Amino acid sequence: LIPWWDMGNHDNAQLTTDYNIEADRSEYRTCRAFSAGDQVFMSYGKRPNSELFLHNGFVHVDNQSDGVKLRLGVSKSDPLVALRCGLLKELCIPSSAEFLLPASVRPFHPHGKFFAFLRIFNMDQAGLEEWTKSDNKEDLMLPDLTLPVDTKVWRFLSTRIKLLLAAYPTSLKEDENMLSEQNLSPCMRLAILQRMTEKRILNNTISDLEKLENGFDPNEQ
Repeated sequence: LIPWWDMGNHDNAQLTTDYNIEADRSEYRTCRAFSAGDQVFMSYGKRPNSELFLHNGFVHVDNQSDGVKLRLGVSKSDPLVALRCGLLKELCIPSSAEFLLPASVRPFHPHGKFFAFLRIFNMDQAGLEEWTKSDNKEDLMLPDLTLPVDTKVWRFLSTRIKLLLAAYPTSLKEDENMLSEQNLSPCMRLAILQRMTEKRILNNTISDLEKLENGFDPNEQ
């Protein structure tokens, strides 16, 4: 099947490649109807552009599964490390992990284990002790539950993302100007496209976080 797979370019679609146990074979089905002469697309899986770029050698500009991975961890030098890690462990959340800032979910709002991690990471001692004793620790994952620490969460996450943006050697505008140059190698063009998609996600997320900090409620959308 590999030669046939290589003939299908990636698109936003349902993954339709599977293994048929009864027939002892891999099978691929088209993800939608195609007419004669149409280019046949397939899904390489719901993967961010960083993985498509690294493993498949292309950048999907309209990737609905795109996102930027953000690594966060509790420092061992944190005076409250025992309380933070203990509460995280009870929620089955590692003390160091990668979380995805999605491209397609707008407005952005953390949820689940990502939100719980951010809250625990930014809590003071009193908050940590209170939630450690609570029988409803899972509520820390709920996006529709407003807590006093949330404002601190928005500021922390916004600052963290701004640091990521500052680490790029160019601005988004400079990248756009570079793409208009005719002498770019194919590899350089892909690299610029990749960092542009990342910067757009990061900038959009900062914009959404600023709205949250100002009292915007995404649940009212």
